[in-house]
Amino acid sequence: MEPGGKSELVFPGKNGKKRKQMSKTFERTVEKLGFNDGVQDRRQKLTFHSCRHTCASWLVQAGIPLFTVKEIMGHSTIALTGRYSHLAPSAFQQTAEAIEAANNTGEIQPKIVNQR
Repeated sequence: MEPGGKSELVFPGKNGKKRKQMSKTFERTVEKLGFNDGVQDRRQKLTFHSCRHTCASWLVQAGIPLFTVKEIMGHSTIALTGRYSHLAPSAFQQTAEAIEAANNTGEIQPKIVNQR
C-alpha cells in the first residue's frame, strides 16, 4: 500500500477508520489467496496473529526498544512484549559496550562513596 493513499489501513472498517475487532475479512483474504492451501498442521497456518507476531519479532530484531514495540502492538503490559526480548540478545552487548565506551572517554566519573 502506498503511504498517504486512500487508506493506510490494510483492513479498514466500514467507516474507513481503524477496526476495533477483526471480522472474517482476513480469513477470507487468506483463503482467496491460497496461503494455507495444503497446510495440515494448524500451527503452520497463516492467521492474523501470525502477522502480529511477525511484526513484533521484526521490530525487536531491528533494535526497536521493547517499550516502543509495546505501544505499537497495543500490548497491555511490558511483560507481554518481554516475550520477544530473546530476539534482541545483542541489546545487552550494545549496552555494555556503551557503558564501557562512556567510561573510557571519561563521560562516567567513578565516585567513591563511604558506606557506614
